[in-house]
Amino acid sequence: MAAFAAAAGAVLYHVSTAFVDTTADGDRGRTAIGYATSKAAGEQVVRSSGVPHVILRPSVVIGDSVTGEIAAFQGLHQVAAGMFAGIVPMIPFDPSWPIDFVPVDVVADAIACVVENRVTEGEFWLSAGEKALRLDEGVAVAVELARDLGVHVDVPRFVPPEMFDRLIGPVFLDALPGRIRRNVVRMLEFFTTYLQSGQIKPSSLGELAALGARPLPDQRESLRNSLEYWAAQSGYGQAIIETEKAA
Repeated sequence: MAAFAAAAGAVLYHVSTAFVDTTADGDRGRTAIGYATSKAAGEQVVRSSGVPHVILRPSVVIGDSVTGEIAAFQGLHQVAAGMFAGIVPMIPFDPSWPIDFVPVDVVADAIACVVENRVTEGEFWLSAGEKALRLDEGVAVAVELARDLGVHVDVPRFVPPEMFDRLIGPVFLDALPGRIRRNVVRMLEFFTTYLQSGQIKPSSLGELAALGARPLPDQRESLRNSLEYWAAQSGYGQAIIETEKAA
């Protein structure tokens, strides 16, 4: 692609990830490291290509900020599925850590804004940054939705990561049936990759707003809408439909 851009005299707009610097502490998270490493390598190819280029780093992408619609469900939806199914009794992370996500329409609009304004250089973080929800706030949105849909869920208990890894995890995971254990491990991988010990991501959305890009909508509303869409597609949406008809 870099060679093609050079031959065409075109600007190369490279979509990377806001988690390009992800690292793993121990065994958990290593599956995602390959993805982050590939993105870092891609960025290096672009930087060394000699062509005019822009690097865009989206955060975790959720559904449309209004409709919740998304082409394929992502890790955040899998976490919600685990909570709805009652297989997430505890979360081994600090509840105050930020969980950074951005609606798909905001990401698409920001990329279009950069291209349409003929920006030819720079690196832009398409992330919530300081506006990211705390982990416990995100969990509360999912729990509230479940209860509104008539699904009984217990609020997951937050436990220190080192306690889970040393004392709880080995016993807890070994006691689970194979399919459920694999789902739980995938959820732990998701959190390990995208929480990164409380790190707040930089964000360029404010800078891009000056060029006409859409500002970041309310994070709770966006998450709620995204999870509502997932719930409806997963057969949980009837309660909302009946409530709206009654109103």
